[in-house]
Amino acid sequence: MITEEILGFPVDAITYDDIINDLPKYMQAGKKMSAISVNPQVIVESQNYPMINKFIKQSTHRIPDGIGVVLVSKLTAGKIKERVAGIELMQRFLAYADLNKKSVFFYGARPEVVSDAAVKVKQDYPNLTLSGTIDGYTKLTEAEVVANINKANPDFLFVALGFPKQEEWLARNIPYLNVSIFQDVGGSLDVLSGHVKRAPKIFIRCHLEWLYRSLSDPKRLRRITQLPVFVFKSLWWKVRTSNDKKDY
Repeated sequence: MITEEILGFPVDAITYDDIINDLPKYMQAGKKMSAISVNPQVIVESQNYPMINKFIKQSTHRIPDGIGVVLVSKLTAGKIKERVAGIELMQRFLAYADLNKKSVFFYGARPEVVSDAAVKVKQDYPNLTLSGTIDGYTKLTEAEVVANINKANPDFLFVALGFPKQEEWLARNIPYLNVSIFQDVGGSLDVLSGHVKRAPKIFIRCHLEWLYRSLSDPKRLRRITQLPVFVFKSLWWKVRTSNDKKDY
C-alpha cells in the first residue's frame, strides 16, 4: 500500500476495491481493520487532538475522503487518484456483509436516525445480520457501550458520533472490542435513514459535494474557505519539506 504525507499526515493511495479485497484477509486472520476517513478538516483540526493524530497514523486504512486531499496529491505528482467517500465505502461494506452473511452494529446518531437507518438497512440488505444499535445520546457509560457491542459480537462496527468524538472513541476502545472491521461514518446514518439527502449527482460527479453540504448547513459554511486554505498550506508544506530534503 502506498502512503503519502499531506501536512505531515498519512493518507493511503487506495481505492474501494483495494479495501474490499482486504476484508477477508483481516477477518480470516482474526485481525482488526480500521478504515478511517482523512479529509481537509481531519488533517487540519487533528493537529489539536494528539490522540486522534496518533490513532489515524496507526490505523490500517487511511482513506482519502475529500476532494482537497485528492487535489493536493495530483498537484504534487502523488499517487492518490480518486476520492473514497465514507458513505460509499460504508454501503460497499454493507453489500459485502449482505453477500457473505456477516453482522453489523451501528453506534451513534440521534435515536430516531439510528432506528430508521436500521429499518432501511434491513430492507436493502436482507442477508446481513443487524446485531444491534446504540444511539449517540445513550445514557450508557463507555464501558457499558463496549460491553453491549461485544455481547452482540458483530463483524462490522460503524461509529457515527461526528469528528472528533468518533475518532477519540475508537482510539480508546478498539483494543477492547471483539470486532473485525471498524469505520468512522460521521453523518452517513443520517443519509441512509433518509433524514438527510445526499448532494445531487451533478455535485458528486463534479467533486463539489463538500460545497453542497456546506451551503445546506449553516454550521458548515466555514468549510467553504477551509478548502482553499488547506490546499495552499499543503502545497507550501510540500515545498518546504522538499527543500529541507535537498538541503540535507
